[in-house]
Amino acid sequence: MARLMIEYLPTLILLCLLISAVFLIRLLLEMPKDIGSKSVEITDELKDITTILDDIADLFNDALGAVANSPIAQTPSSPMESILSGLISSVMSPKTHGSQEQTDRQIHEINETPLETENESN
Repeated sequence: MARLMIEYLPTLILLCLLISAVFLIRLLLEMPKDIGSKSVEITDELKDITTILDDIADLFNDALGAVANSPIAQTPSSPMESILSGLISSVMSPKTHGSQEQTDRQIHEINETPLETENESN
């Protein structure tokens, strides 16, 4: 009985795959109809986004025009240049934390006293 069920199992799996393939093909054939009706909506939204981005670009352009007279620090053109300039500046001017003075300190000796046990106290 179990051997018969094992023989039918691949057949059952292939039948399920066939049915799912048929549904997938039907879904893909209906997809272009849905895309055609929604493409107009997507195009309209992209036009709205484009106008908003143009307005933002104009605002940035106006802000940069106002700041054009102030000196702008040069930014590195690549990440490697940024890393190297950071390393060079840290080597050329090391940062100090705390005082650099060396002071002599007194050394304290530790006196170890033997611990008393119960046998010694009796």
